[in-house]
Amino acid sequence: MKIYISIPFITFIKHSQHIIKTFILLCLLFIFSDPAFSQETGRVKKVYDGDTVLLSDGRKIRYLGINTPEWQEPFYLKAKRLNESLVMGKDVRLEFDEERVDKYGRLLAYLYVEGQMVNAKLIEDGLAHAFFIPPNRKHHALLLKLQADAMERKLGIWSKRGKMSVLKITSVSPPRSDEGELIQPYSRIANISNVKVNLAGYTLSSEAGPSYKFPAIELEPGYTVLVVSGKGINNLNSKGQIIVYWNDQPAIWDEEEDTAYITAPDGTLIDLYHYKGRRVSRKPKQ
Repeated sequence: MKIYISIPFITFIKHSQHIIKTFILLCLLFIFSDPAFSQETGRVKKVYDGDTVLLSDGRKIRYLGINTPEWQEPFYLKAKRLNESLVMGKDVRLEFDEERVDKYGRLLAYLYVEGQMVNAKLIEDGLAHAFFIPPNRKHHALLLKLQADAMERKLGIWSKRGKMSVLKITSVSPPRSDEGELIQPYSRIANISNVKVNLAGYTLSSEAGPSYKFPAIELEPGYTVLVVSGKGINNLNSKGQIIVYWNDQPAIWDEEEDTAYITAPDGTLIDLYHYKGRRVSRKPKQ
């Protein structure tokens, strides 16, 4: 018995196959254009500290989702040495999030060596705390879980020597100009605990005495609040960053040297951040 297939039917089959192939191609393009799937490789040439490295091709990488101790802080050297042991001279894989580059021109990435995420290992060993700056938050659940485990075991920065509390001042930026434009001074405070913190009643102050009392803002674990000098309206920006305004004179922080203090509602000193030029310490001005 002979079976005859009409020309229109054959044309329909070929057209359908073309549509399916096009659909699959578009799906693949969509998946691999997503920042979550954006990955590159490189070889580490230099380790600056616990969370920053230089690749052999000149790219500088700042690890996403974590913050390690600064110079002169407890466990700074241990964090740097662990980072060196994991990545120095090795081929690494970079995994990106929503934003790939910070304002300093550094690439923002999760680093992998032979399948192990270096960012996660530093938190797991108690040598970093969770640190999320929106919109980059891809691995926040994993990193917070590892931080909770390290806290419970009192590892590294979570030991008595680490002197960690609920909040930490991670940076202070005094007045500066960029191509003639005055950049507003600011400070960044991170919630380094594993619970949501209501900032109502906490106070941020400078060496000279001006102080800012926080309103009732709930800060999620690992996230930060930016306190900007000058006038403005407190808001959650388009990226998800909480920004509050001091609503005082712009020159809150001295350009050369100053100390930022954060105190709890009962007056207990929670953290301090002293800077002199580019040098930072947790000790007040002598």
